[in-house]
Amino acid sequence: MHSGVWLRLMTLTALTVLMAAQRPEVFTLMVHHGLILTALNSSVSLACELSPLFNAEPLEVRWYRSGDFDKPALLYKDHKIQEAPVDPRYKGRVSLTGGLERGNVSLTLERVTLADGGEYVCRVSNAQWYEKASVFLTVKVLGGTPVVSVAEARGGGGRVNVTCSSEGWSPYPTLTWRNKEGTEIRNGREVLNTPDPQGLVRISSWMLSSPSDTDWLSCTVSLSEEEKKESRILPRAPTEGFVRVSTLKKMANGNDKTESTERPEEETALTGECGTQTAKETTTQRECVPKEWGEVKRFKVDITLDPKPGHPYLQVSPNRKKVYSTTSKEPNVSTAPHVLSEDKFSFGQIYWEVVVRNGGIFNSFLGEKQSWYVGVATDTATLTTGVVPLTPQNGFWVFTFKKEKGYCVSDDPQMPVSGNESPSVSADILTTLGVFLDCDRQMLSFYDAESKVHIYSLFIVVSSNTFFAVFSPGLRDTCPLTVK
Repeated sequence: MHSGVWLRLMTLTALTVLMAAQRPEVFTLMVHHGLILTALNSSVSLACELSPLFNAEPLEVRWYRSGDFDKPALLYKDHKIQEAPVDPRYKGRVSLTGGLERGNVSLTLERVTLADGGEYVCRVSNAQWYEKASVFLTVKVLGGTPVVSVAEARGGGGRVNVTCSSEGWSPYPTLTWRNKEGTEIRNGREVLNTPDPQGLVRISSWMLSSPSDTDWLSCTVSLSEEEKKESRILPRAPTEGFVRVSTLKKMANGNDKTESTERPEEETALTGECGTQTAKETTTQRECVPKEWGEVKRFKVDITLDPKPGHPYLQVSPNRKKVYSTTSKEPNVSTAPHVLSEDKFSFGQIYWEVVVRNGGIFNSFLGEKQSWYVGVATDTATLTTGVVPLTPQNGFWVFTFKKEKGYCVSDDPQMPVSGNESPSVSADILTTLGVFLDCDRQMLSFYDAESKVHIYSLFIVVSSNTFFAVFSPGLRDTCPLTVK
């Protein structure tokens, strides 16, 4: 065994010596052809090698952005990396990691930013000759959840105009419409890509549809099969598809009153099914929500938290999936102790999950959670930074937990969640809360995602514009809430 290792070592040494001895007067460069894709905050290697391979240590190696020859990202000269002149944007983030002695002059770029995307030039030279080649770096950014809307088409005829838009993508994404059967819809659609000042792309699409063609439509925006976001909608005009905000009023006694009784049959039927029921009417509630947890699981979206909570004692993790309190003394502050989602929702169905109770070592180290709340808030409610009651009248629909009180849903007054709604719910069992927002039917449902059972639903969940997901870890412990 030792003789084999020794033989390989001697062979490698001999090749290195041979490469050092072979210093051709003329050489070329081998680089990657096509786009090099990488994610934000990642590390990426921009490959560049000499051909034929020989020791590049005596040469000058210059990596620079196209048009910035005199301000390189990295300059190797006189057997060392030069401190100047270099582009300050790359200081501490670039290195030559391929092995100069083997003729590899590849550049490694760390902590990639959106501004790093573009053309890079690899230039290698000696006293008699130089060669250069370009590589192209594209930074991948997964944009927001598509916002899908529907409006009655001009000329009527029962057709509707369906639109879908999503912001914050890089590179240019693909937008796909599909019907309930999963068949892609190509005919009659229009797609528009609009770059923004930050270099990200907003993609929009619109098309005409007939409600009789399919029960629902999906709009998927993607960079690849694994990197995509989807929203769905019922292809019906607002007067048919769901109860509009203007048609219902919440009365002072908690009852719902219809402003007008002259409504289309489709709207009346839908309102009778879901829209005018209260959270207390559990029989109708069970008929209205999907009967199987698996039915809402397929609407799962990838939600990230706003990195700026706007509260002095809340902290969001770097991956924007966790939020926790930095204190366990419940300070007296006037700011609402919650963080919002980066994404906002207007139409369609959306499902997400939140880990509300950590087990194992987390409980041993941080202790049990004392309080939290999870749900949605209207766009107008999110403008209120002060502490207000978490009720629908204030634009909040939330599921709350306090150790001394148990579980409640937002209402006026708050409704406790007892064993009548879900016998499996207890402080010792509920670890992952599933949240399902059906914008079209104005309904918010909560699930025990581990047991896969429905817990509770709230109705008349309405907003004049958009919803944000709301997450509060409370201010009585430092255990996090985690978005799955």
